[in-house]
Amino acid sequence: MRIIFLAVDDEFAGEMQRQVYAQHPEWIVGSVLATQPIYKHTPPQAIAMVLKKSGPRYLVEMAKMKILRRLMGDSTRDGAEPVSPSELAEQHGIPTHHSGDINADESLKWLRDLEPDLVISTNFSHYVSKPAREVATVGSWNLHKSYLPHNRGMAPSFFALLNDDPHAGVTLHVLEKGFDTGAIVDQRKVPMNQGDTVYDLNLASSTAGGEMLAEVLASAPLSEIIPTEQPEGDWPEHTYPSPAEIKRFAQQGHRFDKWTASDLKGIKGLDGIKGFFR
Repeated sequence: MRIIFLAVDDEFAGEMQRQVYAQHPEWIVGSVLATQPIYKHTPPQAIAMVLKKSGPRYLVEMAKMKILRRLMGDSTRDGAEPVSPSELAEQHGIPTHHSGDINADESLKWLRDLEPDLVISTNFSHYVSKPAREVATVGSWNLHKSYLPHNRGMAPSFFALLNDDPHAGVTLHVLEKGFDTGAIVDQRKVPMNQGDTVYDLNLASSTAGGEMLAEVLASAPLSEIIPTEQPEGDWPEHTYPSPAEIKRFAQQGHRFDKWTASDLKGIKGLDGIKGFFR
């Protein structure tokens, strides 16, 4: 088996990949890392877009999750240190390609040269076009942090909390033209507990997804894995939360992460921005 992972370089993608690396590192032949946080947007363009769609509060909350956890050296699950796709690839000597556009000729050539059986998207930020999806001989899959067809699109953990869903989830599905619409390879429900934050659900679903992915890959030859079409219906596809949705989220008592301004005391270099995170 020959697998190429696609990912943003964060701990959620790391959790999705961790178990395959631990159990069958010989299957992994390449790792693609997105160089842009939002597809076809430079970092300044991405910030401007998020501000326009969701407002400053959402941008600040995302910064808290992405930046402060790294500064504070927080662990992920059961005391395990967070690990990123770049660290996993480096530890196992896996070739890495940094891509600003997975659909560009340079990236497509890199994928084809490795002759993969599977391309697996793990928390990836690019739209994967048909030429990229068809590089692998078996196909291209995606791990999405929801129990599809519920919460397709952006911020599934946010919307699971906002809408008081009975559970969160994670789904391994075939990549198609639409967002999160492909046939389901496997999926798991993830419990939602009182006080869970967006970060908690992101991490729990990523960890469950990584375990599920490793089990699926080891369960049967790829040719015997038959995905199941998603149920028909008018299922919502979310984009970035609106300021009104973010306000309602806070009014319901939900939080994006556990950190508050008081948690920042004593962190060198952050004194001047503590008030920004209130």
